[in-house]
Amino acid sequence: GGQMQRVAIARAMITQPKVLFADEPTGSLDSLNSKKIMDLFIGIAKQHNTAVIVVTHEPSIAAYADRKIIVRDGLISGGDA
Repeated sequence: GGQMQRVAIARAMITQPKVLFADEPTGSLDSLNSKKIMDLFIGIAKQHNTAVIVVTHEPSIAAYADRKIIVRDGLISGGDA
């Protein structure tokens, strides 16, 4: 699963976007591959100056973020927005 995720990320990066959106990018992965994917996102953000926006329900994945916005019942309910 982790390798397929990395291939999908590589395909998304071919055009060198300024913003990369990832919806539950680690949802089907074990904790080791989840960490690898998040480390990859951090590297992409720093090396290519790309904003990476991740949507997740996992607190351990959200912990990687520089900024968090919590949406509950369709409303912004917290975070550091």
